[in-house]
Amino acid sequence: MLRHPWRTTLTALAVALLLAACGAADGGEAAGPPVPDRAFETFDGEVTSLPALAGDPLVVNFFASWCPPCVAEMPDFQRVHLDRGDDVRFVGIATQDGETAARALVEQTGVTYDLAWDPEGALFRDFEVVAMPSTFFVDADGAIVHRHAGLLTEHDLHALIDEHLAP
Repeated sequence: MLRHPWRTTLTALAVALLLAACGAADGGEAAGPPVPDRAFETFDGEVTSLPALAGDPLVVNFFASWCPPCVAEMPDFQRVHLDRGDDVRFVGIATQDGETAARALVEQTGVTYDLAWDPEGALFRDFEVVAMPSTFFVDADGAIVHRHAGLLTEHDLHALIDEHLAP
């Protein structure tokens, strides 16, 4: 029988805090998992992967023409891309969507940032997307540092870039 069960609790808490501190030894947040390394085709017909884009912070957004919140947020993403495109690279990934519908949506919303295809949802599954739209913030080293499920406004997108990708 333990005489002081609170000591066990305090010891476990101290070990957990020590391990957390070791994981962020540089004083910042520990980096997240790397972006999935899967080749995909861009709307321009080129083949690339997200790790190949490392070196720039990325905002990776999964969208589809059949997703009303995706359609609603795309003009906001375009405005933030125009404001922040020199510092952050935007990649929109049309997932589980037809080419005609996806291209019509891009034309309708005026999106000019990088666009890619995920017709069978392979990247969607690799990223473990749980809701549409979903946006991932990736640091310059290729680590996912934040994920957001659901619609983002222009204001929210600026704030998340400042919080997770600003130098």
